[in-house]
Amino acid sequence: MEKPILATGIDGILIESSAFIEPHKEWFDRAIEKTGDKSLEKWKGKKNYFIGVNEAMEKIMPNASLEERTKQAREWYQEDVIQYIKDHPEVVKREIAEKLKEKKKKYTLVLITTNTSEYINEILKAANLEGVYDMIHPSPIDKEPNKIELINNFIKKYGLPKYYLSKKQKLDITKKIQSLRIKIIEIDELKEI
Repeated sequence: MEKPILATGIDGILIESSAFIEPHKEWFDRAIEKTGDKSLEKWKGKKNYFIGVNEAMEKIMPNASLEERTKQAREWYQEDVIQYIKDHPEVVKREIAEKLKEKKKKYTLVLITTNTSEYINEILKAANLEGVYDMIHPSPIDKEPNKIELINNFIKKYGLPKYYLSKKQKLDITKKIQSLRIKIIEIDELKEI
């Protein structure tokens, strides 16, 4: 019989959120420099930031398709994430990685991530976190990142995870995950499962 699935994200779990937030700021700084449009500043830190990404990319690559612009935008961002992790190795949560590795005896560990298949392995390599997961379910590079859609696609393909490890149960995303009938656990609950 297959082991039950313990799924996680990476942002705030194995790598501090700053490694994903700061590159967003750098991304918009790059877009402002390329376009000369300082109004793009307003998208930094916004929940719906991808509207600003699309706005910027239309100016940077006016003749490209939406998919081509999205792909380029996500490449720049993930390259910035990789560089940030290399420059700030302290953002990696090694003790959580070790706790997760211990759970491999009992669970199939799955990373469900809005990072793309083209870059997630490089991100894990930069963070020295290779081998933590049994399976990685990444986001397509030419589409906007959408965690719930990604989790739904995972469920259709592989079935329902038994647990989803979250940094906080009160986040909007965890409420949506719970609505899919997945039990949310926090990091301090790992020892109990």
